Amino acid sequence: MKIIDFFQLYDIYHAPWFIGAIVFFAINLTVCTLTRFLKKWKEVSRNNIPDENTLYNMKLNFTLKKEKEDDAISIINKKFKKKVYEGEDGIIFEKGSFNRYGVFLIHMSILIILIGSLVGLIWGYKGFVVLSKGDLREYFFLRGKEAKEVPFGFALRCKDFNVSFYPNGAPKDYVTRLEIIENNKVLFEREIRVNNPLNYKGLNIYQSSYGTTPAFVFKIDHREVVLKEYDEYEIEGFIMVPVRFEKAIHNFGPGVQVAFLEDGEPKTTWFLRDIPKMKERELEGKRVILEDIREELWTGLEVTRDPGTGIVWTGFGLMLIGLYINFFVVAGRLYIKRSNDVIIVAASGIKHHEKIQIEFEKIKRSLNGTDPS
Repeated sequence: MKIIDFFQLYDIYHAPWFIGAIVFFAINLTVCTLTRFLKKWKEVSRNNIPDENTLYNMKLNFTLKKEKEDDAISIINKKFKKKVYEGEDGIIFEKGSFNRYGVFLIHMSILIILIGSLVGLIWGYKGFVVLSKGDLREYFFLRGKEAKEVPFGFALRCKDFNVSFYPNGAPKDYVTRLEIIENNKVLFEREIRVNNPLNYKGLNIYQSSYGTTPAFVFKIDHREVVLKEYDEYEIEGFIMVPVRFEKAIHNFGPGVQVAFLEDGEPKTTWFLRDIPKMKERELEGKRVILEDIREELWTGLEVTRDPGTGIVWTGFGLMLIGLYINFFVVAGRLYIKRSNDVIIVAASGIKHHEKIQIEFEKIKRSLNGTDPS
């Protein structure tokens, strides 16, 4: 128990050590990303044409007569549209240059997602509320070591709750119809079910669970009264409260223990539904009969607030863009180097080398007059 309390294992996602681990990971990722980015930036900033030996050692290279340079530039411009360098020694063309930054965009998206999760952990919360049909609540309870009441900022009424089952008895679907009430006025109704929550005023209300609770149908002086455990009934100075329910009492069937006041002193007595002589009592001059005990459904709703959701979705969107750039954008460089009476044309791919090779071969065929296109 001490270990659970010390490490806050009852609410691990809000434990300081867990948040600290996320912060440490974010700092580590930031440092690594900046280090790699600065290194890559220095590499990209160097727009020098390699020497002849380096170009000839590239897998993709060929030579042309100098008089064909203008034709080469014209054809190459259609494939490699960005010119990053031009000087007396030659020209450097590039395509898909932002491909090299795709991985940094992915890293940045992870950082944004981590920031969004921290915002949600620190300023968000999770809670729950249990409602039976007809119940009205203006607050819910936070999850954690101690259940703390938190106001909705409006009232929530369970108008209806239904459960459907498969033939084997497993739950098929459970649906709660809720009313949102403000200033004693019903603003709207909404049906919620699993994976279809209600979103209102920054709160998300999910269908989480369900169960049953006993309801006791009494007839008190010919007046029908329905009570649940610990519901208090009072009329003309008479007070009674159902305090305990048992499904079977010594094989006599279900029964409920009722507390009441007799001459100002608290007393208790049992009512047994299936035993005629024990389903009726005279309490403080009131004739009390237990008419029935029935099971009533209740719905369990989870209430969450997560101000970091928008930040997380932004990070997720950036991650998709980064993945697309990283895996689908074709990137490479093409060099034209002037050397005596010829020019050397060579290319290298940053990624997707086979696609750069296909485009390079098309350029070569076009310049040799063998490309049918």
